[in-house]
Amino acid sequence: MFRNNFKIAWRSLLKDRQSSILNLVGLSTGLACTLLIYLWVSDELHTNRFFQKDSRLFQLMERYTDNGVSDESSGLLAETAAQDLPQVQYAAAVAPSGWFPKFSLTVGDHTIKASGQYAGKDYFNIFSYKLLDGAKDQVLADKSAIVISEDLAMRLFDRTDGLIGKIIQLEHDKQFHISGVFERIPDQSSEKFDFVLSFDYMKEVAPWVTKWNNLGPHNYVLLKEGTNVDTFNKQVASIVTRHSDRTGAEIFAYQYSNNYLYGRFVNGKPSGGRIEYVRLFSIIAIFILVIACINFMNLSTARASKRLKEVGIKKVVGAGRRQLIFQFISESMLLSFFSLLLAVIIVTLILPAFNQLTDKHIVLRPDIELITAAVAIALITGVVSGSYPAFYLSGFRPVLVLKGRLKTSMGELFARKGLVVFQFTLSMIFIVAVLVVFKQMRYIQSERLGYNKDNVLVFNSDGRLLGNQENFVAALKRLPGVISATGTSHSLVGHNYATGGVKWEGMREQQDLTYEVAGIGPDFLQTMGIKLAEGRDFSSNFQGEASIIFNRTAIDAMGIKDPIGKMITFQNAPKRIIGVINDFHFESFHEAVKPMLFLPQSSDSGSNYKILARIQAGRETETIARIQHLYQTWNKGFVFDYRWLDADFQRQYRSEKNVEALSKYFAGLAILISCLGLFGLAAFTAQRRQKEIGIRKVVGASAQQIAVMLSIGFLKLIGIALLIALPVAWWIMNEWLHSFAYRVDMGPGIFLIAGVAVILITLCTISIQSIRAAVANPVKNLKAE
Repeated sequence: MFRNNFKIAWRSLLKDRQSSILNLVGLSTGLACTLLIYLWVSDELHTNRFFQKDSRLFQLMERYTDNGVSDESSGLLAETAAQDLPQVQYAAAVAPSGWFPKFSLTVGDHTIKASGQYAGKDYFNIFSYKLLDGAKDQVLADKSAIVISEDLAMRLFDRTDGLIGKIIQLEHDKQFHISGVFERIPDQSSEKFDFVLSFDYMKEVAPWVTKWNNLGPHNYVLLKEGTNVDTFNKQVASIVTRHSDRTGAEIFAYQYSNNYLYGRFVNGKPSGGRIEYVRLFSIIAIFILVIACINFMNLSTARASKRLKEVGIKKVVGAGRRQLIFQFISESMLLSFFSLLLAVIIVTLILPAFNQLTDKHIVLRPDIELITAAVAIALITGVVSGSYPAFYLSGFRPVLVLKGRLKTSMGELFARKGLVVFQFTLSMIFIVAVLVVFKQMRYIQSERLGYNKDNVLVFNSDGRLLGNQENFVAALKRLPGVISATGTSHSLVGHNYATGGVKWEGMREQQDLTYEVAGIGPDFLQTMGIKLAEGRDFSSNFQGEASIIFNRTAIDAMGIKDPIGKMITFQNAPKRIIGVINDFHFESFHEAVKPMLFLPQSSDSGSNYKILARIQAGRETETIARIQHLYQTWNKGFVFDYRWLDADFQRQYRSEKNVEALSKYFAGLAILISCLGLFGLAAFTAQRRQKEIGIRKVVGASAQQIAVMLSIGFLKLIGIALLIALPVAWWIMNEWLHSFAYRVDMGPGIFLIAGVAVILITLCTISIQSIRAAVANPVKNLKAE
């Protein structure tokens, strides 16, 4: 019986090639999209969840009186928590690699650039990165120790074994001995680094991390088994206020693996994050698959008239309804698995491009999880897409079928039209989503940031330049093609370093604010095009200047009237406010501008690690060559590694740009699949009404009138889809836009464009069949069968 049903299914597919090809293309495209999204979603859901003790691994975060939340705190927090709270098994402070430009590492005459971070001695007890060599309890116990990755070991030594005790020179200055080698960090880790140094060493070179008022390091704890996190949070909440004069910070533990997907906080509580994109694309995958299934249902029921006699004869000779349902489901399953095979081929071919687009390293491995998911998707698709045609065809009464008296029921017409409306409702929502995301991204690109990011080169003030930036910058300014140059401790992109400890006359207790800090060199404001709202810049001679500059948001939050000349206390040192600058966006447009303060270079607790050079447009290549030569003249043995400020700015919106690109492609594919079904239905409609068309032509109807007659029914359905889709699309995209502190207004233009686009797509899709039917010879249409 199974073999017989298979043969019948195969012959049926070959008999109606056009319908079979349309179904095959639609289903395979839908399944390919679904598989790609499944791979992406699976990768996102597994990010940072590979650690052995994931359920006990927490990050200590700060919640402020204004309900703001920060994942940064004092470098003393982790070790203090370990001392004060018995529930802590291990604790470590980390200065992540994202803080720092790449370091110069030298072995013999070989120098390379690599990314590194500082971490407390129990880091490898907390995070279960596999050590190929070295003991996790000891690798960071020594301040002069360095733990390197196997990739870095191969780059420096061409091997990974026998390296314990080998010397690596950092920045051509300090020497470290290798204490361990760790396995390549998994692709599903959000943190990427090449080596780890001791956080105790960082305390020596950057003592600001040992002050409670200075925020920056990330603090992690591994709680003991059986610890109640709610109870622990009550005990750890006041740890900052117990050990410092900061009164506005409450500490809480947040599971580390959750921070990747649930990293956004509203009113001090987790409120989504990347998980929203995971949900969004999961829904998109389901919708695309549903659209493909709808195509199958519509085309199968539409061509049912060709199989009426087959069904009638089978019923007359004894076939039961269950047998007929099984037969038609078998046809659907056969087509579904053919489509799955084609979809796997498509995914294999486009996966490299998909990885590049999404910045992933997804591999199509035939593991049990993937095979199970793919087979399940194909089974569900086959059953869902074949169920309605199967029940529809098997329900015909054989007497009426064989007499030719069967007429299309209102229920059938309603179901078919309803499915078309549903398809194009989804397509319309996709189009609106793409247009809104595109408009928001263009707004981000074009809106004034408050500084000029164009043609600004950024490179490290490292090695022999440290402490000698002013002379180097002066030489840099003299190079042809360099318009201006300056130094800064802030990257101007994203949150870098925050602090408290600002006191002023009239300050209230709830005004214990946190400020973004930037140490700046001479001509910083001029170089970056940042405008002063009032007051002046720092003097050209920075030495000994006890002055400070705030942004407008900080002054407003502090409530200081006529701030110029007023005295404040910053970390127990008196400072005079000499200037207020207009706000500029140093974080993404998701965030409102935060309070920020500026210190002259000599007043900054650390060195200015970045040099910014504004370059003349059109002379980039030759100017960069001159800068590289100057850099290597001053800093022999160091590798000149630069980047563009504009590129750093774009990286803040990597997720949004991925969403923009993926939405564009998936929306296009959803529309394509919908159009395939509409094309097939238009062909069926024209075929079913060919005698009517012939009679109309005989009595004088023009080809144009007939084409309009055939098109008007579909356009009515599209009109209904528009009425349903537009308010739904508005609600969905309005919710998405609210994740941005600064956003566009959707306006009616977007919906008008989307509606016109869908109507034009519909007309183009059905016009071929309508025109072909309208110009056909009426004699041929009116011939008896």
